[in-house]
Amino acid sequence: VSQSRERMRYSITVPDQEYFDKNIPCRAACPIHTECGRYVQAIGISKDEEAYLLARAPNPFAYVLGRICAHPCEDNCRRGKIDEPIAICALKRYATDRHNLGTGHDPARKKLPPVPKRDKRIAIVGAGVCGLTCAHDLALLGYTVEVFESAPVPGGMLYLGIPQFRLPREIIKMEVDNILAMGVTLHTRVTIGRDISFADLRSKFDSVLLATGLNKGRELNIPGAHLAGVYNGIDFLINVNLGFEIELGKRVVVVGGGNVAIDVARAAVRLVHEGTLEATGESLQPALDAARLAMRAGAEEVDLVSLESRAQMPAWKGEVDEAQQEGIVVDNGWGPKEIVGEDGIVTGLKVRRCLTVFDENGRFNPAFSEEEKIIPCDSVILAIGQQADLSFLGGDERVQITPRGILKIDEDLSTTLPGVFAGGDVAFGPRVLVEAVANGHRAARSIHVYLSGKTKKTVRSRFRIMPNWSMPRGFLTTPRQKMPVLAANRRIGIAEVELGFDEEQGRAEGLRCLNCQVNTIFDGSKCILCAGCVDVCPENCLRLVDLAQVNGDERYDALIQNRYGVPAAELQAGQAGAIIKNEEKCIRCGLCADRCPTGAITMESLEQQEREVFE
Repeated sequence: VSQSRERMRYSITVPDQEYFDKNIPCRAACPIHTECGRYVQAIGISKDEEAYLLARAPNPFAYVLGRICAHPCEDNCRRGKIDEPIAICALKRYATDRHNLGTGHDPARKKLPPVPKRDKRIAIVGAGVCGLTCAHDLALLGYTVEVFESAPVPGGMLYLGIPQFRLPREIIKMEVDNILAMGVTLHTRVTIGRDISFADLRSKFDSVLLATGLNKGRELNIPGAHLAGVYNGIDFLINVNLGFEIELGKRVVVVGGGNVAIDVARAAVRLVHEGTLEATGESLQPALDAARLAMRAGAEEVDLVSLESRAQMPAWKGEVDEAQQEGIVVDNGWGPKEIVGEDGIVTGLKVRRCLTVFDENGRFNPAFSEEEKIIPCDSVILAIGQQADLSFLGGDERVQITPRGILKIDEDLSTTLPGVFAGGDVAFGPRVLVEAVANGHRAARSIHVYLSGKTKKTVRSRFRIMPNWSMPRGFLTTPRQKMPVLAANRRIGIAEVELGFDEEQGRAEGLRCLNCQVNTIFDGSKCILCAGCVDVCPENCLRLVDLAQVNGDERYDALIQNRYGVPAAELQAGQAGAIIKNEEKCIRCGLCADRCPTGAITMESLEQQEREVFE
């Protein structure tokens, strides 16, 4: 319904605020509310520094997520309803790649004034994305923060679970170093429950965050599961990423249909043996440098067996495509029945045809036919899910565990033991990395409040008129830019597969953005309902209707009451009219504003400033 200029000139009411927020679907879909559209648009007009700062502002892992984010923003991008969504994730990488990775320079934090130190100490168990994000925020607030990590390196599953050809280790190191430079203390090779008890940890710190993730793979209870040559997917990735040698043989079968299974399969075909990680704690750089020179030395044949059809596979389509280009066979619609072996060693995997994965109630309940086959192989890697290892709690019953085997928390991420919080996968189950960042922010806020702190968030919104508004020439006909990748026959060792956009691609992709923050604002006092805007709209997203026709639609009742002083139900045919707009179809071309003879339509950008004060 047309929006009144009198109502919109200085402020937005709460219902309207929600309406316009949802009208920027990329930001609304992002768990940390990144200003996706704004950094995309900044890249389009060559403002790379501004783009970086916008991408970095809510995200201490912007470099990482520019490479491996699940990008829910793209899934909700309105451009996708026209042709293909904006490559928002790739453009985040474009923005971060413009900064020197070797200097540890973090311009997003450079100008912040020193923070007074607080007399509280926080322990964080787990140096993954959630834990380090929380450490980052608490350090900014002046708390003393110590992070305890059982692995020899920080980063959690960034380092241990994601292959180097997807995420270079120097990227992880730079992100972690920036956080540690804020005064965060990191303890590696320290396992809670072995090197220090959970009770001792709790007594020495004012608050604790448990962010241990899901670091154990699920087992498959079928005959032959304990034969030599059967590996767990998580254990396999951890060992590969830490440099330990694994003998797979020439033929490998990977069981699973998710992203972990794809990572396992792609790692298996390029497995590099560089010796084990030394227990001295010395830098991994020499090993990494040597690995860069290593040739692909993995399995000759890798077959990925998935219960799901190709369309149902939870793995990202692009990753599956890359796997197939690398020679991995994706066998959809088959489930493991038995691991076959001789003399205690794997010789094959017997599978059966899967008819359906879920039952009529949507529950996981595979149904199989009698069709079977045996896939010959030397190794079987099971990548069928993850679970938490909570043995570090030492049986402390004050910290309750849910039937799913994860920690029980409330809306503030507090466990059932006061002062102990939990976030990330160990509290929610498997989630995407950007949600772990959101959990880290939320945990830091909750810990601060628990320690007698206060916080107040304010959001100031305004519309800024965009005179002479126009979209870039050719923006509708520019196709989505394809990510340049390394040729399949050159994917050796840990060479990064995706190469990133060049400048021409980055600018072109940025200019495809529909500028969802720019709105057509209607001044009801000026509108003469001439329908000129309706006639000129190239996307047919405007309609002129009799308000009596929308009677009963709760979305419009309050506006009708405010504008005409009577309930919508009392309007008579012909008494009042309105312009109804389909926001999903609008391309922000501005032709309606140009056509309007009374100046009732203006193109206005919604600008918001969010500020949170911690006391």
